[in-house]
Amino acid sequence: MGYLSQIALCARCTPGMTHAEHLTQESADMCSKLLQENHSEYHIFTTEEADKGVYLHNHIVHHDITLWALGATPEQIEAHHRRNTIYQRLPPKREESSVVDEMADYTRFTSYLGDESHYLDFVHFFEKEIRDLGYQAVLQKYLVSEDEVGMDMLPRMYMGYVHSIMHVGIALEFKQMAIMAEGFAQAAVHRDYWYTDWMNKVDKEAKRAENPALSLSDCLDLCRADDVIRNSSSIDFQRQFEDGKYVLRKEMVRDGVCAKAGKEISVVAARYRVDPSDLDRATAELINSAVYAAAGAQKPPHDCRYDFFLIHGTNASIWHSSFLAEPSLSARQKARLLEYTGRCILLLFASMGCPEPRLDWILTHRPRLPRNDWNSVFQRACMHEDDGHMSKLVRAIAHARKVSEPYDAQPEFRVKQHVFLPAATAAIDGGSEKPMDGTIHFDLVRGAAWPEAWSRVPVRAGS
Repeated sequence: MGYLSQIALCARCTPGMTHAEHLTQESADMCSKLLQENHSEYHIFTTEEADKGVYLHNHIVHHDITLWALGATPEQIEAHHRRNTIYQRLPPKREESSVVDEMADYTRFTSYLGDESHYLDFVHFFEKEIRDLGYQAVLQKYLVSEDEVGMDMLPRMYMGYVHSIMHVGIALEFKQMAIMAEGFAQAAVHRDYWYTDWMNKVDKEAKRAENPALSLSDCLDLCRADDVIRNSSSIDFQRQFEDGKYVLRKEMVRDGVCAKAGKEISVVAARYRVDPSDLDRATAELINSAVYAAAGAQKPPHDCRYDFFLIHGTNASIWHSSFLAEPSLSARQKARLLEYTGRCILLLFASMGCPEPRLDWILTHRPRLPRNDWNSVFQRACMHEDDGHMSKLVRAIAHARKVSEPYDAQPEFRVKQHVFLPAATAAIDGGSEKPMDGTIHFDLVRGAAWPEAWSRVPVRAGS
């Protein structure tokens, strides 16, 4: 079972920040049981790097917990879980106590970084660190410290499209330290080093503060206004197939944005700087802007859909409320985490071609069902048979509405209160009876700025 106690959700004491009105302990117990099973049995990656060109991720933790928070029944949670175990991988090897012990030495620790075969070794190492030091000290050492360890680990949290920072954030929200160990282990075995290179470059640029600081929403607009950034990626990155299977041998952030517009987007990203004395508003603004980037990425006259990559920024944004609430993190550390996530959202936005924001198209979406309120949207998300992207998106939009409300009149909050429910409704209305096959998603577009990405999306009736 490792070094930590079992995963145990509680309807009363760990309901999460945004959740359905009525959570049951029966669903919490089922979810806990399944999360423990996932923790013990499955790898964090569902594919090998050689297979796709990038790693695809095990989403079971995010999905199961989000379903529970949205009010799913035990039967619903288990059905979704079992369906998504079909394509999971077993770990390449089991943990070795000698390796776990070696990792206490920094030189040995670094020798295992970037090697997925040591995932379980890292899980057990971080479980041991959390047990011995406390999770607060682990956050300080491996997430936010500015020494050699922290400067290596923080960019890794964003490798693979922000999945590791999601994992640590959801662990904080629901107080599950075994899941936190998974998140740190996932980061440790990633090796998408272009994230490290770019983030370090932007950090240096930001410290020079040659240009005035801007909100994240303004930075998104600057990216779209820059021809070099806007044209650095293309739909061709989403058209790579081998034996009929989607691959990413050429990767749109590495080979598109960073290769062709690295200087330009670094200048823009360096302008996203967060004042540590303004954390409540800044956290809400990042979450609001993440919804703005994803919900606005529509392509009239087609029906509303969301972009697969842009929703990763939205889905990750919610957990900055967890970091905001964590007393062991300083204001400066919380601001720095916001900056890293915001800058990664800019990368994702640029890699999808900086789609024109069309929130007006969301607002004119006609709901598919006559009853349309947050409870019905939550219930429908609990029935959606994907791997968790949709339920996370719905919950993130609902959370964004809540944290944005005090700032609704401020111009940098582009998504106003009357937009959130239509945005969530449009998301779930875009779902189908067969949202995915294996790891291929049918209800999401990839490359929202380009017309070719929308070729299979129906034109809105009456357009």
